[in-house]
Amino acid sequence: MSDKKTGVLPPGVHTAIVTPLLNNAIDTASFSRLLSIQLDSHVSGVVVLGTTGEAPTVNEKERDALITDAVKVLKGRKAVTVGCGGNDTAAVCKKVKRAAELNADFVLVVAPYYNKPSQRGLLRHFITVADASPLPVVVYNVPSRTGVDISAETLSVLAAHPNIAACKEASSDMRSVTDKLAAADLDVFCGCDELLVPFLSLGAKGAVSVCSNTDPDRTCAICEMYFKGDVNGAKNAFFAFYPYLKALGCDVNPVPIKTVMSVCGLISDEVRQPLCRLSGEKKAPLLYAAANAGIYIK
Repeated sequence: MSDKKTGVLPPGVHTAIVTPLLNNAIDTASFSRLLSIQLDSHVSGVVVLGTTGEAPTVNEKERDALITDAVKVLKGRKAVTVGCGGNDTAAVCKKVKRAAELNADFVLVVAPYYNKPSQRGLLRHFITVADASPLPVVVYNVPSRTGVDISAETLSVLAAHPNIAACKEASSDMRSVTDKLAAADLDVFCGCDELLVPFLSLGAKGAVSVCSNTDPDRTCAICEMYFKGDVNGAKNAFFAFYPYLKALGCDVNPVPIKTVMSVCGLISDEVRQPLCRLSGEKKAPLLYAAANAGIYIK
């Protein structure tokens, strides 16, 4: 390993874009429109096929089509990061190589889920993937979904790898987050919208955001104000958005964000099983919070 990094994930907001569906097929027209919205915004990049993109239920042919569309619309103007995680190291290596063949810029690799490797196993997994990947790797830690938490010590070791560019940290344990930002010489991006300003206060470089699907520039403005030293401005903008960010947690992602996008006229609220549409008793409070936050509801 050397200290020289092969790629730097641009600071700021990277939208974890949804995968629009219509009659259980990818709604390619809507996907292209969503990409155009992101292109015209201040976001630094777009993450395709992450958790928000329902990657576990997207097949290989669909993956290729989504990556190809994102690269066609965004390449050279916004960073294109492709979710390539899984719980089979060999299969993940195959995915990252395919993303490189399709001209993505970065790959997002989640900690293996279900088989719950030890910290030593996590090290071996990420180092094997980073060694094999033609693209810079963004490590993704989301303990609520994977059942494992990448420790500060493990992340510190991974930070030395020349092909590991950043970490998307989606833990809500701020003590753990603080330990990681203190220990690891690695760019960290917030993976929990409702904790954006606390992450920025600890030195995060930006966010991989769900809410920026509906309002990318307002999400970007929070980071931009903070980076320019206008901490109060960033805090006030964040607090104005905060009830909406909390409301997006009313059900499993991406069900709530797709619900809001549907009533905004952007896409259908369709999700693939085993996910299901938002129940009625959750929908009204979510839409109320969205409207109060200034999200345009048709």
